[in-house]
Amino acid sequence: MVIKVIFKLLVLLFVFKYSYANIIYDKNNIVITELDIKIYQQLYKQNYNLDINKSNSLKDLVLIYNLINNLESNNPEFLNKVDSEILMRLGQNSFENDGIKNFLRFSRIRDEFIINYFQNKLELIELINLFKDLGSLDLPISNNDCLIINEIVDLKNNEKFVENFYNNLKNNTQNFQVMINNIEYKVCINELNYRNIENLIVEYIQIQTAEEFEKFVYEKSKE
Repeated sequence: MVIKVIFKLLVLLFVFKYSYANIIYDKNNIVITELDIKIYQQLYKQNYNLDINKSNSLKDLVLIYNLINNLESNNPEFLNKVDSEILMRLGQNSFENDGIKNFLRFSRIRDEFIINYFQNKLELIELINLFKDLGSLDLPISNNDCLIINEIVDLKNNEKFVENFYNNLKNNTQNFQVMINNIEYKVCINELNYRNIENLIVEYIQIQTAEEFEKFVYEKSKE
């Protein structure tokens, strides 16, 4: 759910100010230039690790601007809340360009659907099935509070560990434990392992909420 923005993109606003100033879309109070497309493509690559062509970039940007315009008119309190959260996390520089600002807004609104699903809908069985689909989930275990690692074990099919992990997620704690051969161990999950598992869960929730979010965006863009 963390937006990885590289602010060197702001430099592009000056380097390409004129070479990408051509307007390629001007309709319903939405103006999109070649520079907007260029910035969006780089933001998309940074955040999703995927390339997006010019045509799909334009389609996305029209939807984004329609959504933002709708919220500005019909739900400014919600949009102000989104803006405040972005400014608190990333600072005023994040709003120096409308393209970057609206991408951040759109991503934060998308996160609201992920957070809502996680808090109110995600069930243990989903996590059990998600972990079972992994090739492996090799994690170190310890019986002395991770001062010494006893061994590394594959926990992807250990439902008691998955339940423990699920409860930690729900309670925002990190007391990971597992029972193996009637011995209780602490599972030593470092930050990298935790982020990898967290990203796996976020990607799963993105898929589960994709239809609902797309419906929300298209409905707002038509109002």
